[in-house]
Amino acid sequence: MSLRLKLALAVAVLSLAPAAARADKLDKEEKKWLDEVRPLMLPDEEKTFRDLKDKAERAEFQKIFWARRDPDLDTPDNEYQATYNSERAEVDRQFRVAGQSGSLTDCGRVYLLLGKPDEMKQDKQSGDAPSLRPPEVWTYRDRPGQTFAGGQVQIAFEKDCQLPQGARLSEQLNRVAESKIAHPNLAYKKGPDGKIVKLADQLPKPSAAQALLKTPRQDFPVTTQNAMMLRSPEGATYVAGLVRASGVPREAGAKVQPVNVVVQALDAQGKTAAQKDRLVNGEFADDGSVMASYGLTLRPGKYTLNVAVLDPKSGKGSVAAIPVEVPDLSEGELEIMPLVLLQNIQEGGATPDPKDPMSDFVLGTNRLTPSFDNAFAKTGSMSVIGAVYNATKDPATGKASLNWSFSILKDGKPVAKTDDQVVEADIASPSIGPVPLGNFAPGKYVVQLRVRDNVAKKDYTKDAQFEVK
Repeated sequence: MSLRLKLALAVAVLSLAPAAARADKLDKEEKKWLDEVRPLMLPDEEKTFRDLKDKAERAEFQKIFWARRDPDLDTPDNEYQATYNSERAEVDRQFRVAGQSGSLTDCGRVYLLLGKPDEMKQDKQSGDAPSLRPPEVWTYRDRPGQTFAGGQVQIAFEKDCQLPQGARLSEQLNRVAESKIAHPNLAYKKGPDGKIVKLADQLPKPSAAQALLKTPRQDFPVTTQNAMMLRSPEGATYVAGLVRASGVPREAGAKVQPVNVVVQALDAQGKTAAQKDRLVNGEFADDGSVMASYGLTLRPGKYTLNVAVLDPKSGKGSVAAIPVEVPDLSEGELEIMPLVLLQNIQEGGATPDPKDPMSDFVLGTNRLTPSFDNAFAKTGSMSVIGAVYNATKDPATGKASLNWSFSILKDGKPVAKTDDQVVEADIASPSIGPVPLGNFAPGKYVVQLRVRDNVAKKDYTKDAQFEVK
């Protein structure tokens, strides 16, 4: 088995456009707004905001900023924005020090991101010079929607609401701020004219396919499967899958015809977390079925994906639902994402085309070709991609160390195995392929990725079933 695939884990279609070379200076109101949202704003967001060319683009940025954090885009009000502004006014008063607004202090940011602490203790006997606010220790305990390792966390502030210099708390708070983004699919991307794409142009447009999601029906058989899960550059997770429909009304002699494919992610409360609708050039297979891809970027949590296929000419359509759980990859122990099994990988030269049925599997310049139900022809080959996150770093060196290998099992017994590979990184993308399948007898197999965290001295495995026909 050859080891040749080196696939970056960044999802290029989600990355931000390059910053403009020149930008107007921020005016007084824009600087004021930037201060008001500073506890929430991520470093990349601030850089993008400052690099925008003119006032109109920065005004559009502000709309997108709040829409990304709106828990329910279907309502006219942004509940999160209203709550944040109310709490910020209180924080500005409560934690104001040395003429600085409370929301701009470290205390204020922690309060706005984590809420009111369960316990606050002040060290009034500290030997430090007098200050407006003495050193404090805040304690947070587990609460609904917010948990901590060991059930609680303590945050120590130095005088005047300052976090200790050199601590990594600021980086951790950025991850908390990142978790407030409810709609990572809304982005500060640039259009063909080089300007930021307006929020109105990014929001889902009402369509017949979306109406089908509201009143699901089954005009023809449709099945779906999740096939890939990778972390995106912004820390969210890109989930992609396949949907196959049989019996789509077909014009006489047509091999390709337009088909609507819509995917909607509902969170645990039944609210729409993300949605995408596109018209693809559906290609009919020999059995008359049509297959297409779907892809969404989601925050950690449990979701139900509703995937709809609609024939726009006849109005007939069907919906299939599939659950997905997106893990929290911001911290914790080592995590192996589901293995991605592919018929083919085109490395370089690929460009995303929304009408391409498989466009959700174009990552950067690489085009991946998955197989429905992980079924492969004996005359073909198979490639496998893994994604490993959060390997333990050695406290002394700051480096992680991983060993990994792949095995192919038949009835629980190995029939093929790769040599161990060593990677000194906390993120890795193990892969094999292409593996010729000519020597594999028809039947069902298991491909297994085994990973050894050399620092934590723990072993992990991830399996995926496939079939050779």
